[in-house]
Amino acid sequence: MDIDISSVIYNDKKYNDELTGLLNLNGVLNYITEKRKDVTSGKPVIIYLNIMNFKAFNQQYGFAGGNEYLKGLSNELKKVFEGDVIGRVSGDQFVVLSKEISQEEIVNKLSELRTAAHRHAKALFMRIKAGIYISEFEDNDPVIMIDRAKIACDEIMRVYDKNDNFYDDNLKKKNDLRQYIIDNFENAFKQHYFKVFYQKEVRALTGKVCGYEALARWIDPVYGMISPALFVEILEEVHLVHKLDLYIIENVCRELRDDIEYGKAILPVSVNLSRLDFQLCDIKEEIDKCRAKYDIPTYLLNIEITESAIASGESFLGDQIKNFRESGYQVWMDDFGAGYSSLNNLKVYDFDVLKIDMNFLRSFETNKKSKVILATIVNMAKELGMHTLAEGVETKEQYEFLRDIGCEKLQGYLFGKPIPVEDFVKPDDYSYNNCEDLKFKTYYRRIGDINLLSSSPLKDKDMVVINNLPIAISEIENESTHTIYANKAYEMFLSSIGIKSLVRADERSENKTLKETKSYFDTAREAENAENHMASVDLAINGHIVNLQLRFLARESGKAAFAIVARNMTLSGDDKRTFDDIRVAMAHLFNQYFRVDLYDDEGNVENIYLNADQLAVAEKKMNAKKAVEIYSNIYLYPQDRERFRKFYNISTVHERLKKWNRDFLVDFFHSAIPGDRGRMQMYMILPFYYNDRWKYISCCRYADEIAYQFTKGQKQ
Repeated sequence: MDIDISSVIYNDKKYNDELTGLLNLNGVLNYITEKRKDVTSGKPVIIYLNIMNFKAFNQQYGFAGGNEYLKGLSNELKKVFEGDVIGRVSGDQFVVLSKEISQEEIVNKLSELRTAAHRHAKALFMRIKAGIYISEFEDNDPVIMIDRAKIACDEIMRVYDKNDNFYDDNLKKKNDLRQYIIDNFENAFKQHYFKVFYQKEVRALTGKVCGYEALARWIDPVYGMISPALFVEILEEVHLVHKLDLYIIENVCRELRDDIEYGKAILPVSVNLSRLDFQLCDIKEEIDKCRAKYDIPTYLLNIEITESAIASGESFLGDQIKNFRESGYQVWMDDFGAGYSSLNNLKVYDFDVLKIDMNFLRSFETNKKSKVILATIVNMAKELGMHTLAEGVETKEQYEFLRDIGCEKLQGYLFGKPIPVEDFVKPDDYSYNNCEDLKFKTYYRRIGDINLLSSSPLKDKDMVVINNLPIAISEIENESTHTIYANKAYEMFLSSIGIKSLVRADERSENKTLKETKSYFDTAREAENAENHMASVDLAINGHIVNLQLRFLARESGKAAFAIVARNMTLSGDDKRTFDDIRVAMAHLFNQYFRVDLYDDEGNVENIYLNADQLAVAEKKMNAKKAVEIYSNIYLYPQDRERFRKFYNISTVHERLKKWNRDFLVDFFHSAIPGDRGRMQMYMILPFYYNDRWKYISCCRYADEIAYQFTKGQKQ
């Protein structure tokens, strides 16, 4: 292709770019029109150039500095592409019409251009993106040729590590699909090619489905399943996305009405709104009309707005969000952390739920930072009074971590892929075995108010983040208690008082003869009835003084939830009632025995530790002689009872120790517990001096367990 640029075009101001001296867009189009035959002969090359970061350059160096850069770049273009048609088609975009050259030559010329342009960029790194179209013989429309070069350039605008992009068959297919979407979306609505798919939202604490997200799917007779990532972006570009969103909301409301008529579990559905929905229509009014048409309450429809929409800076969105919330809708921030994150948005706008983008979980197993960031986001959201949902959950490890840090709701392929309503299985997918009862919505929302990462989770939110403390959430139902959440610090607290696991702690709470159990239930009732819903209690558990602070959270249908903060006062050493180091050391031995009692010189006995088979035959200040008599009658063979009572005559302990030159007393007795068949039990009395008084610890265990452990130790 021999290019002959008419001097008339370059000298005519209406075809000339005044700043650079190149052709403007009209000049390029005029040249193409006049030289159509020359342009389309052979295989001409069209290069479309776009300068990245030019706005930042203008901000730093002013418009005068920006103009100097553009003039410098134009001069370099003339040198590198000497003899070719060059035009500045917009502020920071250029086009080059060149003769037929190879791809390698094109890449080399573009590399030469970037090197030369660098000296005009001052301190900033100015990236030049290039889309290249090599014309085929059958091309006869030069405007389409330029458009294809631009499409190739636009394709890599957000791709950091790619500067050159050649228009190829794949890009052509994508462009054809783009045009197909624009031409056929109206018919797709009429023919119901758009479908609503629902993806489960699961309550982390219970594992039950607590809601759904409505997702748009285009199932086309020509292209099959068209990706929403493609058609949503295109419909936004051509300002038609509001029609799609209203279509989805209409279908959601109709299908919710069907669920209500079915009469089983009804769960809320969240719908996605685009920034353009607020500009192209009165979206709230349209949603209100649709709800009224199908008689759907606001609490069954949650509004999701992407963070990118909020980050675009439209101030009117704040009023729109406020209007939705004041009308009873929940408004969620979708895709938090997807790339537009601005913490300022959380300061300016009020949201009910922060929906954490799935990208954080993609590197969960390989990048330790992911866990720190996720925990920080959840902690921040809770302190700001927002609830949390994490997208993209695919593994049990991710589930357990998110549950541990207090993320309330989870969504992802671990719980199922999005499906249309016709694929739901009735009645299983609508049963209360799998779905949350909607009457518990407020109940769990109040539980979700607790920040499990905070060291002061029971306090009202004061925007202060401090250190961690042992915390648990306990449910009481039918006079039984069950721990539904405990952080690692709480499990360590249990271990410090000789309780090996949460399961064991719950088992102990079933033993109503333990004073600690009765005290806990009394304190729970006190908290529920208190004006501030808080109460505390000190308990003696396994030789430790323990302080529990309880806050009543919610009650529903016979089930009540309490948050607990615990402290082992014995280990903390900051309470006057704590025992000294001797008792602390002995407390670690308690789990080796089936009961531990504390006697004193005044003839009193106190039950310190009992396993599930033992009864609390002594109150806190019960007569020791009477307690020993009752115990021996219940637990020992008749022929051993009198000897047992003499053994537990506390007034003679020191005399016997002196006689036998020992520090403790030991004797063996036959068990009368049903099923033991006379199994031998070892009883030990160990005196110690504390607060100017003698006290006596009594420890009991099975004799054959001692022999077993000794034998096991010898083998090791």
